This record gives sequence, structure tokens and C-alpha cells, in this order.
Amino acid sequence: MQKVLIIYSTEGDLKKIAEGIAQGARQNGYEVELFDTNYTGRPISFYKYDLVVAGAPTQGIFRGKIPSDLSKFLKDCKRTTGQEAMAFVTPRFFATNKALKKVMGELEKLGCIVKDFRTIKNEKEAKEFGNSFNL
Repeated sequence: MQKVLIIYSTEGDLKKIAEGIAQGARQNGYEVELFDTNYTGRPISFYKYDLVVAGAPTQGIFRGKIPSDLSKFLKDCKRTTGQEAMAFVTPRFFATNKALKKVMGELEKLGCIVKDFRTIKNEKEAKEFGNSFNL
């Protein structure tokens, strides 16, 4: 069974969206693990996952900021180079695309290969995103 790791920022209300992505992926036959950025255990190794999905809320109206907790969390992850990844953000006015590029950039700094990216505004869209995974 293929494994998916979902990492999401604790800022904003992303827990339900992350759980929706997980539910959609599980319906598609994937084993899923969820971690929020408050996780304080051992550093996570991407090696055992077939796909890593990372998300954050869009902050600001124009500049497209993302919370710093996601960047800090990702910096502690291990064995990230070459890992297939996807990114998601919640929409906010004109800043959404810039925020999405920032999440993708954080994954690419780790050497991940970003395969897909989405703006997700509710649980229904989250489930559809998770159900669309094709590994």
C-alpha cells in the first residue's frame, strides 16, 4: 500500500482540510499519516512515503505570506531530496497564488519534486484533491 504524508500549518483552520485530503486519499486506497506543525517528536523522514503534501493558509491580501511554522517544520525533516510532493493553500483575495508559490518553494528548497498544487477552500474540495492522487 502506498503511503502519503500530509503536513499542515496550525495557523488558520487547516485541520479539517487536511483531514478531508486524507479521507479522499484513503478512499483511493492510500495509507495516510497527518502531522501538524506543532508535532514535537523525532524529525520526520520523507523516505518511507510515496507522496508528501504540505499546506498553509494564505496570509495578507496582496503579498501572499504563509505562516513561518510550516517553513520551520519542513527544515527539520530528513531524507527529502527527490521526494514527490504536492502543495495546497486556502484562498485569500489577491495573495493566493503568491502564497502557493511560497509553499511550493519551501518544498523545492528541500529537493522535493512538486507534482501538483491546489487552492482548497472547503472539505469537499479537499476530499476531491485527495481522491485525485495518482501515484
